[in-house]
Amino acid sequence: MSALVSLYLAVALVLPVALLLSWGALAVLARLGWALSARQALKVGRGALLLALVLPLLAMGARALSPAGPLFDFERSVARQAQRLPSAVWTASTVGSAAPAASKATAVPIGVWMGLSGAWLVGAVLFVGRALWRHQGLLRRLERLPRVRSVRRVAVVLGEEGTPAFSAWFPRLGSRPSAWVVVPPSLLEDPEALRLTVLHELQHHRQRDTHLALGRLSLTGLFFWHPAVHVLSRWLASLQELACDEALVASGRAQAHAYARCLLQAALRLPGAQPVPAGATGMSHPTQRRIHMLFQPRPRRTHAVPALLAALSLLLLPVAVLAQGAAKGRTVTRAEVEALARTSQPQGDVSIVVDDKVVENLNKLIGTEKGRAFMKRALENLGTHRAAMTSTLKAKGLPEGLLAVAVVESAVTNMPETDGRPSLAPGMRGAGVWMFIPETARRYGLEVSATKDERLDVARETQAAATLLSDLHARYQDWRLALAAYNQGERKVDQALSEGGSRDTTVLNTAGHLNDYPATVQAGLLVVRNPHLLD
Repeated sequence: MSALVSLYLAVALVLPVALLLSWGALAVLARLGWALSARQALKVGRGALLLALVLPLLAMGARALSPAGPLFDFERSVARQAQRLPSAVWTASTVGSAAPAASKATAVPIGVWMGLSGAWLVGAVLFVGRALWRHQGLLRRLERLPRVRSVRRVAVVLGEEGTPAFSAWFPRLGSRPSAWVVVPPSLLEDPEALRLTVLHELQHHRQRDTHLALGRLSLTGLFFWHPAVHVLSRWLASLQELACDEALVASGRAQAHAYARCLLQAALRLPGAQPVPAGATGMSHPTQRRIHMLFQPRPRRTHAVPALLAALSLLLLPVAVLAQGAAKGRTVTRAEVEALARTSQPQGDVSIVVDDKVVENLNKLIGTEKGRAFMKRALENLGTHRAAMTSTLKAKGLPEGLLAVAVVESAVTNMPETDGRPSLAPGMRGAGVWMFIPETARRYGLEVSATKDERLDVARETQAAATLLSDLHARYQDWRLALAAYNQGERKVDQALSEGGSRDTTVLNTAGHLNDYPATVQAGLLVVRNPHLLD
């Protein structure tokens, strides 16, 4: 899902750049006297739209298959620590000077993301649904109109009074008409104008303009909030009309003067005509520009369109790569997490087994405002207690990586049960830096009474936690199972082992026998070992 969101945002960033570049390129060529024909301009516009949609996808695939130089501070930091690049490539001065300001932005709260996602989903469904409903309603109206002529799956019908000429296409099975041409009833009095109008609308079908109109309808629905998409859609619709006019005159099926007279009469006949229905193409576009274009020379520059699109692709490709990196944000992939786990693994310490839950929880810790704030506080507090806690763990023969338990439980904060500060551990809330519940605390020799709570003695509770973790590891011979028992209890873990038929906590979590506490601790341990993830 995150990959789709990243791709969507990257396309949204590339689309306005593609529009400006293609628009600007055509304007510059016209200014220099190398103007392209209307049909060539339409191909450039459509090609720019296709590049804006495809290049971010290619950039995402290329970055996934063959990670290259990181683009932002965070990516450089991950790459350096994960040894995906030689450390000499990114010097301190380079990292400090080349990072865009976007990489330093504060992470957006998860609630804001959920609200924006919900608003986008509602807006897209309403926009696309309303447009498609009106498009289907148009088909029902067309089927009730009197037909002038039908040839195979093409039908020419008389529109309602005051309606401009337009054409529309509907995906349908069977032999029923799918291509429709609508002409105003007043054209029956002028056979030449009727002929030219029908030729114009049929040309739209030949050029597949009516097919692509449905695609533009869906695109504007998905990006209903994006002004550049609506501008691009209107520009392409205008180019379609000019290309259609040019094709008819260039082919000899229409004389320029007669066609210009037809356009002028249509404009005078329906001065206040309603706009063309959504998903259709029609003649409701500036008449003066279209008539002027009919008498302009039509240059033939055979290689102009491929050359211009190649140049656009070269310009848009780095934009797409940058947009993909910016949209990706402060997240790490599973491959990056595995590299971080491998390169930051101390000898003889707790091993990190990377699975999807570890990646998910790690991205919550480093990619959300609350997660980053929690972990920054935890690392700051750990600096105060680390030496004493590590000494206690080592005295029991335990690895230093178990400090991540205190990090996840309390952000290494010595707090009573009534304290409202957050904990990442699910289940019943305890007290102290190791968050012992009263029953476990008493079982391991800590006094918990109305007058005294030894859980708030960091040294005493650390000794109890070391003993408990040592007992759990001796029982299960697996640190992830021991962590699961620390949070959910031995009885729950024994039941999960019996019912799940596996000793793999990933399998047991996926099957619903255990929660994701071991994955959360491993994600916390990754941050403890790689504090640069919070830079």
